Amino acid sequence: MNQNWRLAGHPISVKLRVPQHLISDMKKLCISMALIAYSISASAISQEAASVKKPYNLIVWADLSFDENSQLTQITIPEKDSLPAPFVAFVSNSIANGTLTKPENAAANKQLESGLKVIIEIDPATSKARVLSQDLMPRPTRAEQQSEPVFRVKGEWSGRLLVSCSITASGRCSKPKIDQSTNAPSELPKILSATIGSWRFVPQKRAGKAVEGDFTTWVTVEADSSMPPEEFGKHL
Repeated sequence: MNQNWRLAGHPISVKLRVPQHLISDMKKLCISMALIAYSISASAISQEAASVKKPYNLIVWADLSFDENSQLTQITIPEKDSLPAPFVAFVSNSIANGTLTKPENAAANKQLESGLKVIIEIDPATSKARVLSQDLMPRPTRAEQQSEPVFRVKGEWSGRLLVSCSITASGRCSKPKIDQSTNAPSELPKILSATIGSWRFVPQKRAGKAVEGDFTTWVTVEADSSMPPEEFGKHL
């Protein structure tokens, strides 16, 4: 390595010799520092990505009224006091200007009073929302029963089931049924009858008279493994 200085106005050239092993060690140090910086940067990006919340679904219920021409005349959101006012306005406008998923025949809404189950996707990253579906059906009377229920069932089976039942004019769930294409445990219908079967609903009305209606909901079943299995010891 050559280095030039000036002494008393005269140039002086000095040749410095740096041992090769020091140059090699310096290169290794630079590479190590670069890797550390990259690792810190990658970790920060990973943490930032993990902190971003994913979109999720929210169920909102409304009560609707239709006139003799099947035209929507009234929208009421029972839980509006617990929701942000702009969100309530968004839901109301979406119902008024949107298309009902069920029933498809608008004539079926003649003089109908019914609950409306609205499934909305919320994106926390953008603070935006969009309606996924709007289904007319009897509304559960209790707020905690208006979202998708989660049950813990003894055993190892877990999954998500579509459950339907006929709501009587008195607001009771009659014989809940599950999708037969699933391999759910045989005792699950009894559990559903003891749970959803005990719920109370606001029945649908036609021209002011209570009528039967169909109710559907997804149910999440979680395996309860807090106890030993029934077959424990049979193979010992």
